[in-house]
Amino acid sequence: MKFKLLSLLMLTLVISLSAVNPGFARLRVVTTLPDHAALAEYIGGEQVETYSLSRPLQDAHYLDATPGMIVRIGRADLFIKNGMELEEGWIPEVLRETRNRAVRPGGRGYVDASKGINAIQVPERIHRDMGDVHPSGNPHYTLEPVTSIPAAENIADGLIRIDSANSDYYLENLTRYIEESQELLEKWQAKFEPHQGTGVIVYHKHFDYMLEALGIEVVDAIEPLPGLPPSARHVAQLLSEYDSERVSFVLMEPWHDARVSQRVADGIGVELVTGCPTVGSCEGADSIFSLFETNAQKILDALEN
Repeated sequence: MKFKLLSLLMLTLVISLSAVNPGFARLRVVTTLPDHAALAEYIGGEQVETYSLSRPLQDAHYLDATPGMIVRIGRADLFIKNGMELEEGWIPEVLRETRNRAVRPGGRGYVDASKGINAIQVPERIHRDMGDVHPSGNPHYTLEPVTSIPAAENIADGLIRIDSANSDYYLENLTRYIEESQELLEKWQAKFEPHQGTGVIVYHKHFDYMLEALGIEVVDAIEPLPGLPPSARHVAQLLSEYDSERVSFVLMEPWHDARVSQRVADGIGVELVTGCPTVGSCEGADSIFSLFETNAQKILDALEN
């Protein structure tokens, strides 16, 4: 009798905790990038708790696999990667070591968010002297919300696979995401209308989806090849070829050496803009939408100053 009473009390406690703590039965979603964690939070809402294996100011091209990553993925219900070879240096090892087969490629809890992305800069051929080129194209598709819609759809599909009971909820959030993405892009395209065709020199081709959507032309890069640090000769060449008539600003990521980018900007006579490469990497850029808006506003300010 005492045992039955104790069991009943424990069951009541569990039910009570579930009611007051919406995180009690949340799906554990692990992502490679903060951007995908933000997407999963938008689509999954109160049904998910997320964890990104990389931090906002880490360049995900160059991370190393760690035991902590293996532990995190081992406990995940859903794993989401950026894809397009961005994490090839570390994620395959992490997935190899995990005992959680559900989040390995082909498992019901595995999501390659890049499936269906309309990729830019897809090389016709690959050879060593091209630098760190991604065969599938530019992998930084989360910097522009409309481009990222297929990623949101892939995440919704993954959540529905493992939690079909809440499929309507996920689909409603996905529909809202699509509508807000389209409205946001239209709003900013109108603001950038006077600046169509403006030229920019980037450090790395990180913001190109956003720049293309806003009508800004990337004319060159401070990296002579993707992943290759600039030489003094390359910097001198940029300064000899471009002026403020052709280039309106220089755009870089915060993890690169600002001194080189500043030298290029000063030599041309334009402003250096440090963009926000991921959700959480700048003040105010705490969602996919605010990431885009923060970057767009930084660029617009530079063009209008």
